[in-house]
Amino acid sequence: MSQSVLSGQFMAPRGQAVLLVLGAVVLWGFAPIGNRYFVGGGLLAMPGASYMALRYSIASLCFLPGLIGAMQSWSMRDWLRGAVCGLSGVGAYNLLAGIAGRTVSAGMTGLLNSSESLMILLLACLAARRAPRGHTLFAAFLGAAGIALLALSAGKAQGDIRGIVLLLLGALGWAVYCVVIPPLIEKHGALQSSAVTMSIGTVPLLIAGAPGLGPMMTVMTGREWEILIFLAIGSSVVALIAWNKGVATLGAQTAGWFLYLLPVFSVLGGAALLGERLTLAEFAGGAMILGSVYLAQRG
Repeated sequence: MSQSVLSGQFMAPRGQAVLLVLGAVVLWGFAPIGNRYFVGGGLLAMPGASYMALRYSIASLCFLPGLIGAMQSWSMRDWLRGAVCGLSGVGAYNLLAGIAGRTVSAGMTGLLNSSESLMILLLACLAARRAPRGHTLFAAFLGAAGIALLALSAGKAQGDIRGIVLLLLGALGWAVYCVVIPPLIEKHGALQSSAVTMSIGTVPLLIAGAPGLGPMMTVMTGREWEILIFLAIGSSVVALIAWNKGVATLGAQTAGWFLYLLPVFSVLGGAALLGERLTLAEFAGGAMILGSVYLAQRG
């Protein structure tokens, strides 16, 4: 095959979308490591809500030009849809993740986040008013069993049941975001859609994290500011725009398949940077979740 043909396939819209979604997942896969570093017990142990409020305030400032553009062209219905996405996928997701980060390891967070793909599939079926196929229901039961195994096998160093439940609720919020956002991206583009949802979702984070925000900022070192700014721009700005652009071409269900790669990066990063370990039971639970996602996507 000639180089020009390979280049044409690589640069095709679908190929670009795959690369954008994959890049977003890579950045998100390492985000739990940063979250754990800042809010984890025994590490910096900063208030989770305050950490998320600061991180997403920085990200929202980056989106200011897109927000100004949206104010000039969005209808009330668009703003309502954007509010649902922002409050569920940005506000609720990150507030719950910030709280859970105190007790749940980065590796387990990545494993639990992989359930988002199955949630997206089931919500998409509900929105389309069609019943999941038989093997999809089997995949749902398999994923639920994997999640239960993770919860039952979690030790103190990996995560408690409360933290796991919070992460699963946050994952559901992100699944809602993925299913509801496509019409906004198609109508207004990824930049404005990301700007509106990010800005609206940051409001509850600021409300929840305001009490500890000042004290946290005063004790942060220069290196900690560098890490937080990298997370804000990389995982919260670049990744969100890349994901939304990819979803516009691939659709929520197809893009959601790539979320199963989240544990790979979270587990590897957590082990390399934070010295975390996963038990055999947790690997088994994670494998069951990934297997359920694979089966669901084949339908």
